[in-house]
Amino acid sequence: MAPRSESAAMALRESFGDRKIPEISRKITACVSCRKLKIKCHMNNDRPPCTRCKTRGNTCTVNKSLQTLLEGDASWKEQMEDRMARLEAHILSTAVESSSQPPYQTYGQDTTRGNLGDNPADPSQIVTLNLSCSLGAFPASSMINFTLTDPRGTSRQCPDLLSNQLIPQESAESLFSFYKKNMDSFAYNILADTDSLASISDRSPLLTVSICTVAAFCSGSLHYRTLFDNLKSEISGKVFSNNHEFDDVRALCIGALWLNEISTALNSLAVRIATELNLHRCITKMPHKKRACYDRTRLYFLVYICDHHCSLSHGKPPLTRDFHSLKSPRDFLRTELSSPSDLKLISQVELWSISNQVFDMFGADVDNCATSQRLKEIPALSEAYETWYRDWLGILTFVEGSGEEPFTRHVFDFYYYSARLYLFSHIFRGQATDDSGEGDASSSFSSSKKATHGYDDFADAALKSALSIVCLITKEEGGLQNLPYYIGTVTAFACVCLVKASSQSELIICDMDGTDVSEHLRELVRVLQAAASGNISSHGHPLQGIAESLGGILTGDIETHETGPLRGVFGFDFALDGLDMLSGDFEQTS
Repeated sequence: MAPRSESAAMALRESFGDRKIPEISRKITACVSCRKLKIKCHMNNDRPPCTRCKTRGNTCTVNKSLQTLLEGDASWKEQMEDRMARLEAHILSTAVESSSQPPYQTYGQDTTRGNLGDNPADPSQIVTLNLSCSLGAFPASSMINFTLTDPRGTSRQCPDLLSNQLIPQESAESLFSFYKKNMDSFAYNILADTDSLASISDRSPLLTVSICTVAAFCSGSLHYRTLFDNLKSEISGKVFSNNHEFDDVRALCIGALWLNEISTALNSLAVRIATELNLHRCITKMPHKKRACYDRTRLYFLVYICDHHCSLSHGKPPLTRDFHSLKSPRDFLRTELSSPSDLKLISQVELWSISNQVFDMFGADVDNCATSQRLKEIPALSEAYETWYRDWLGILTFVEGSGEEPFTRHVFDFYYYSARLYLFSHIFRGQATDDSGEGDASSSFSSSKKATHGYDDFADAALKSALSIVCLITKEEGGLQNLPYYIGTVTAFACVCLVKASSQSELIICDMDGTDVSEHLRELVRVLQAAASGNISSHGHPLQGIAESLGGILTGDIETHETGPLRGVFGFDFALDGLDMLSGDFEQTS
């Protein structure tokens, strides 16, 4: 045997506890044919064919002993392992050389690192039963090495926004400053006061590109499309990754708040990663004494708010739940680590908790006319909103006109009236059908609705809330383009409600000062056009679309379906004849 074969044979014997290499006492020297005939087999140099088989032209084979077979297999295996090791070393050295060269627009393209299926032969990924787990634990606890974290650690091979020179350094600094000054307040100060572009870039490339992308979207930067495409590429690498960080959740929440085009995808991924990181586990420990628990709970609350923004905007059930430990979110404020921005955060958590009850009550089926059976629930939910508004109006402090706090009193009131509009708009759900089964926007629906006791009051409250939303937006002229997309979505819905009501009412609906609702809508068009001027119009900003569409409807340039201007927007009648849009008890917002 060759030296390598002897080494393999030694390893084989040592595995069975036999370190001696004995000679094979009975080697097989006769071929199969001669052994069957029990005659002597004559071979030249102990190699087949033997004399007898050669003379007769028969196939001459000599069987190997079991020991020879095992040692041969061990030798072959050792040779293959050596060749694989040399091949892997060569591939690794080639990869290191290529990574040392400057990349060419490859930011975010490495979507395979940290993915499921990498290193399938890694022993740390082998699952074994864990008989020491508690019987009250979750099912995954019964398996050892079944983990949602990547044992290889965080990969930093992908170049970040700055090292890749995706955009100029000066532009990145400007976008980061723009976000921190004008937008971070709507994310409830997700960044620390000491955070800078350099520190965030070193900590999380994904968070860096997310911040710069939403800032470019709202500021009208020419770098927006480049940043947006790379943000999507970077996020795609997180979908199947097992290696997540808190900054990944922060980045996804920021994108979900402002980027309507991909908000649903970002929100669902944020909820999934937040669950895998167990951010909800520390809620039961409020008020917190440890900084780690405080940060986890605070981040989960942000995910909760983002999730409910997407839920209401798109009519989908929220992915986060109001479990029992979330019933008293104000306990979060009792910790010594709490900051002033936590007040606004917890106020929104309570508001969306009420809206979640509304969703659970009425569902997402807009054609289901179930409100008449649940009218008694609406006043109780309305009172819950009123109590929330009174309580937090006495707790929060708003500094108007300073320019340092984008989350103003008008924004706070906007969220309140948006919630009320969402609640009372359920009165308009459902439509009558004729014998053919087609929807009929005729008086049959109007009569059935108006016959329901309390319908007029609820419809009146819905339209008052819609007009309040329009008035608040016109007063908040500065920085409208920086508001989360949810606010633009609700503004569009309020406009449609008022346009539909105005077109179907025989009365001129006016506010307390006698101003026609159409005048408020025209003022809204002017304000939105001013806010959407510049480069943001080329980015598909919602304000631009709302302004153009509403302006065309008011001037008669845009007809709604085949029924003419201001008719048939939803395909059913609001039945508002005789309703006084704004009675004397309408509360003007400051």
